[in-house]
Amino acid sequence: MQLKPSIVVGALMLGAAATAHAQLNIYGLVDMSYGKSIADDQANLKADIHSGGDDSSGQGNSTTRVGIKGGVDVGSGVKMNFKFETGGITSSGEVNPGGAFFNRQAWLGMSGGFGEVRVGRQDSVPFQMMGGYDFNGMSNGISSGGYTGVGVWARGRQSRSVQYIAPSFMSGLSMQAGLVVKGNSTVVGAKDVLSGGVRYETGPLSGGVAFQTKATSTAKDFASIGGSWDLKVVKVMLGYADGGKASAGGTGRGPSVGAMTTLAGINLGVMAAQNTDSSAKSRAAEVFVNKEIFKNTYAYGEAGQFKPSGGSSATGYAGGIIFVF
Repeated sequence: MQLKPSIVVGALMLGAAATAHAQLNIYGLVDMSYGKSIADDQANLKADIHSGGDDSSGQGNSTTRVGIKGGVDVGSGVKMNFKFETGGITSSGEVNPGGAFFNRQAWLGMSGGFGEVRVGRQDSVPFQMMGGYDFNGMSNGISSGGYTGVGVWARGRQSRSVQYIAPSFMSGLSMQAGLVVKGNSTVVGAKDVLSGGVRYETGPLSGGVAFQTKATSTAKDFASIGGSWDLKVVKVMLGYADGGKASAGGTGRGPSVGAMTTLAGINLGVMAAQNTDSSAKSRAAEVFVNKEIFKNTYAYGEAGQFKPSGGSSATGYAGGIIFVF
């Protein structure tokens, strides 16, 4: 159907008027480093200069990306929100080669006194609720939780996801739920995916739990629990994730631990994880250091090792600069 010119002009005028009341932000992160990931070492590749978006966002600490987000008050205490964020930007300037441009985020939301509802592509509930328990920011290249598969946050992004973020019923309490319907999926045995998470923070203590049901009949459910305690001198964390038996389509299970301290403005830390599943046994550890050297500009260094059961260990490292805008 062809739209009449008057309707098009009217829509543009309404759009311009709404823009005047919108809170619109362009944001991003650039990670440039020298080093190689654990995956590089497994492939016998040499260290190189990398953007955080290289090798499917597998290099450095964080993914280089750009995004646009905003919100518009539409009346009656309701606000419409949106967020579009690119996939990883490589060192050659490509955006998520071979994949979607807005691969990381692409959702529309509505918020108010009832909380917030979001629909579209977004991080999973376990990732959002439990990611803070990884003191090294779920490093692209050396993450101990990522390589062993037992990070308490270890579930990725979801397309066509509906999520609900509850309002704060009490100080420090956060609750979130999600649903991805199987819809027209052509995957054999596809299932609706339900997820949920609760986190509570009070003073130096924080604890959370999250779950996500299996996406296919041959996969397994995921559940995790984690907590941290800031002892002032050092902050420690302990977590456990269960993704089901690897021999039956799961990702294994096991604990993760971490510790971090700050000396003269420099953050120093360590993370470690172990998959204890008989079919996916592995262990990994990482050490890291970072410091804000200018406003929104951070220097970092990190190194990690991954050792699968019955296989050769592999190491990775990176040193670089992260700029956030």
